[in-house]
Amino acid sequence: MKKYININTVLIGLVLVLAVAFFAWQNLGKTGGKVAAVHIDNHDEVIRIELDKDGEYPITGGKLPVTLVVKDGAIAFVDSQCPDHICEGTGFISRESQTAICMPAGVAIIIE
Repeated sequence: MKKYININTVLIGLVLVLAVAFFAWQNLGKTGGKVAAVHIDNHDEVIRIELDKDGEYPITGGKLPVTLVVKDGAIAFVDSQCPDHICEGTGFISRESQTAICMPAGVAIIIE
């Protein structure tokens, strides 16, 4: 008696293998040394903050003052003088190309 392989089983297995490979490619092998680039509206300079040291960073060069906190390799807005505080709700970001923006203050964080 011959066994036939169901094509759906093969496709599901292939998708699972590709998902695991993509996850490994995105997350494994990355070492420390991540940097957050802080862009302030109407300023040419970019403030670079190393994410390997925990700390608090007040940013006063924007339209409104904000405070950033680095903790466990991630960065977040923790205090903003803006009216809606949406930026504080973004939480901590730590992966490359993630962004957090406080529009009223004119401050953007991009993980490099």
